[in-house]
Parts: sequence; structure tokens; C-alpha cells
Amino acid sequence: MHLLSRFVPAALFALMFCVGDAAGQRISGTIVPGAVHDGIIRLSVSRGSTTRMVDSTVVAASGRFNFTGREYPLGFYHLSVNDTDQVDIILAPAEEHVELEFSGLPLQRHIRVKRSDENKRLWEYKLVSKESQAVQAGVLAEKQKLQVTDSARILELDSIAGRAVRLQEDYLHGIMAGYPTSYLAKVVKADRGVDDLREQDPLAIRMAVDFSDPSLMRSAVYDKAVLTFLRNLRATREAQFVSASDSLLVYAAGDPECQAYMLDHLIGVFSTYGPEMALQHLIDRYVATNDALQALDPSLHAKVTELLKVSIGAEAPDVDLPRGSGPLQLRSIVGQNRFTALFFYGSSCEHCHMEMPTLKEVYSAFRSKGLEVIGIALDADSTEFQRTIDMNRLPWKCYSEFNGWGSSCAKAFQVRATPFFYLLDQRMRIVAKPVDAIALGAWLHENTD
Repeated sequence: MHLLSRFVPAALFALMFCVGDAAGQRISGTIVPGAVHDGIIRLSVSRGSTTRMVDSTVVAASGRFNFTGREYPLGFYHLSVNDTDQVDIILAPAEEHVELEFSGLPLQRHIRVKRSDENKRLWEYKLVSKESQAVQAGVLAEKQKLQVTDSARILELDSIAGRAVRLQEDYLHGIMAGYPTSYLAKVVKADRGVDDLREQDPLAIRMAVDFSDPSLMRSAVYDKAVLTFLRNLRATREAQFVSASDSLLVYAAGDPECQAYMLDHLIGVFSTYGPEMALQHLIDRYVATNDALQALDPSLHAKVTELLKVSIGAEAPDVDLPRGSGPLQLRSIVGQNRFTALFFYGSSCEHCHMEMPTLKEVYSAFRSKGLEVIGIALDADSTEFQRTIDMNRLPWKCYSEFNGWGSSCAKAFQVRATPFFYLLDQRMRIVAKPVDAIALGAWLHENTD
């Protein structure tokens, strides 16, 4: 069974929150009458550090609201009004009724928890944390006005700040010791575990956070654990992020919702920060052959849709290869060979030169079995282009538009780093995107007679 075949589709995910009997959990409360402009209060569920709306209800003229008849899985949620005003809450199946009171706006500053032990602990901690931060900010502001010679006052202020930090820490310790099975204690324990494992073996992160635990996925600690795992790789090669992504998806495989979110989150991370190889790998392996695109965050759709155009299984763009006698269509070469390897390189790229000896060996071994290689150089200088061909005695045809990264061929194939390989079959279908010449040889060895 394919890794994503068990993913919960977006429609089913929404249904999980919209179907339930009348005896489900209840969220009720009051807001100052007239404070909600459109008369609607919305409920969103946390997915890592993002949110997704799952329910809404009307706020009566009296300010009363009531969510009823739903089953909400354990995790962090947000109530919001007027588009941007929102407040954090915890929903736990064990607590059948959460009752809140908002004496004004913004919601965060005017909340009172009337019923729900989980939320009382959460908001008591938030109050303690807010007071601690205010004391520390006041200490910092005063210290900035002092002279170095005011050592006694500086020591006194440091002591005040230290007491504020300890107060916050003592409160958290009290929650973890007094309510060890509470959701807040669970999240805090995971968060501290991730902090303690920075710069250590990435596999140790799994000891702090179960990536297949949907209740942790409904908290910001999940994203934090993923990023710490990737940072702890201390990667020296892009391929390490490829392997790490596969591992993280396997770790999340115990729960379909976690696995779907893990894919969404990793695509978002690599789309923003790179490396491009890891992003393209996720799309080629987990999105191109599945219905996972619709489940992704809408903000990623445009980028992923573009990358799908050059994913494994897609038909390659039929670019024009530049030559002195006029452009040559890529299809005219590809159609003559069982397989055609496109080698995007730069004559000034050291890593590209390192690939050439192995690529020559692969070409020699598989040429008789229908392999052709086309070199596409992202060069700006024709002299350097020809020197590289002559110096390395490249046996295949090479082409360049001599406009560097402005190459229309590179743009069509969305090449963002060199060296980069594509392997096409006779029908122009992209059959592989090997990370290097060794991987190209391995693929051909497995797929040719």
C-alpha cells in the first residue's frame, strides 16, 4: 500500500468535526453584546503552528453562544471573532462542557474560564507568564538607563528578574507534578524535551515527541520538533534532507491525520527555506501520484502545481536546444533513444565537474542499451563552455544559451541548482530524477535488460 493511500482526504477530515451525536462536547459562553460585528464566532483547530476552521455558531443578541453536538479530538483550538481577534483554548474529550466568559475585546485580555479544568490551568499559566514577562521587560528598561557604576541596583534588578522567571517555572512544574495526565502537562513535557535535545542526534527527538500522536500535532510543539530534527542533521548534502523527510513521514505513519499534516508541513518548510531537492522529492514521491494536493495548505498550491509539471511521470517540456544552424527541439533527440539523460551543469561549477567522470562511465555502459546524454550548460561564456567540453572530453552533445541562469531550458525544467539530472523515456515522460550520476547508473541497471 502506498504511503499516502491511507491519508484522510480533506472532505473526510472536515466531516470528522462536523458529524456527531447530540451528546457530544459543548462549548458555550458569553461575549459583550454588540462586540461581534457579523454575529459569528468561529472555532479553529491547531495543526502545528497553523489553524484550520472546523465550526462556527451564531452569537445571540444577548452575547450568548453555544457549540453543541460535536466530538472534538484532544488538542489546542482557537475561538475567533471579527476576523483577527482570537483566543486559545484546549478541548479534551474527557471534558464534556467548556464554558467561557468574555467581558470585552480583545478576547485574550478579557477571558474568564467558568468551566474546564484544562482551560483554567492554561489561562492561569498565561497570566503568570504575562506577569513574569512584564517584570522582566520592566527590569530591562530600567537597566538600560543605569550606568555601569550602578552595580548594586543592577544586581537588585537581576534578582527581581530571576524571581519572575522562577515563578513562571515553578507554576509549570506544579502543573506537571500535580496534573501529569493533563494535556497542558503533556505539551510542556514534549516542548522541554525538544529544547533539551537541541544539537543532539536527530533520532533522539523521537523520544520527546511521538510524530504519530495527533494530540501533539494539534500544538505548536509539533512544528518545533520537526524543525529541530532537521537542524540536528547538521546536513552537508541536500540528499540528507531527502532521507530525513522520508523518515519523518514514516514516523508519522501511525496516524493518517499526522502523516497528511507532516507532508503539508515539510512541503511548506522546504518551499520557504529549501533545499529544492527535498521539496521536489516530496512532490515526486508523495504528491504527483496521489490526491494529496487538495489536502495541502492553499498557499502552497501554486508552487506545488508548477513543480508537478516536471515531476516524475509528467511529460517533459519540449524546449528548444540552441545551436548555430537554428534551434533543435528536444523531442527530436529524445524520440530516437530508449532513454535520454539531461545533465544541467555549469562550466564553473566544481560539483558538476566531479560528476562528469562517473557520467562518462554510465554513458559508456548503457549507450548500447539505448541511452543518450544531453548536456545543458548554464554558462555565460562560450569560451569556458568549449574549454570544459574539450578538457573533460565529453562524448555527448552539449548546448548553452550563454545567458547563465537566464536559460529558458533551465527555467522550463525548474532547475535551481547544478548539477541536476532528468531521465526521459522515448515518449518524453520523466521517469527519474537521479541525485547524481551514480544514482542514474543504478536506475538504468535496474530498469534495462
